[in-house]
Amino acid sequence: MISVKSYLFRPEQRIRNSAGFQAVFDSPTCKVAQPQYLVLIRANSQAKARLGFVIARKKVRFAVARNRIKRIVRASFRLHQYDLPAVDVVFIARQGLDDLNNPDLHQALIKTWQQVQRRYQASCKATHENPSANTHPIL
Repeated sequence: MISVKSYLFRPEQRIRNSAGFQAVFDSPTCKVAQPQYLVLIRANSQAKARLGFVIARKKVRFAVARNRIKRIVRASFRLHQYDLPAVDVVFIARQGLDDLNNPDLHQALIKTWQQVQRRYQASCKATHENPSANTHPIL
């Protein structure tokens, strides 16, 4: 029988409390920076990747634009969730993110998910080769 993957975005795939966000902010495993946004990554103890947003009104002024950005990032994350390792991903908006149109943002996110995979694997490989280099335990 063929196994069909579910591409839903369930509540357990969201970072919902401040402790989850604070853990990523305090000790990110790696970062992926784009001119319009920053993505922080930290290993989690669950089997799936989780996503959280930090989109300040100061960076993206209108609620319509903030919701559009969150909708596109969630959709892209949902489609790439099985390509990502078990990490917590925090998406942080920068100035000018609302100037990106939908196709450009979608293309940038595809590149971001690929970079997340590569950088996370590289950081895990470096940590396993030199365990004294990491001062923070990865959960």
